[in-house]
Amino acid sequence: MAKVKYILPLLLLLILAGWWLIPNDSDEDKAYYVAVFCAIDQNSAQPLDQQMQNVIEGGNSDYALQKIAYKAGLGRSVISRWQQLTLDEQQRAAQDDHACQQLLKR
Repeated sequence: MAKVKYILPLLLLLILAGWWLIPNDSDEDKAYYVAVFCAIDQNSAQPLDQQMQNVIEGGNSDYALQKIAYKAGLGRSVISRWQQLTLDEQQRAAQDDHACQQLLKR
């Protein structure tokens, strides 16, 4: 009985910590990262994630109280979706921003 008094709170604490650590990206954040990705040069020598970070964090004003930080996991997710597109889809997306966003939102 005494073990249950300690195991149950510990189990609840572990569940809460797991929930806290799981990324909870909103649909708005996902759409923003897709839009940023579609705006960068996918054929540049600079890595895609670095370009996205420069755009997202570069948009912060020096005097901003809340600066937007780049979420690497969300950026990698968008880049991964881009890499899963066929070469034909990538070429179409690179030429048309709307098509790019539609292909990456899937």
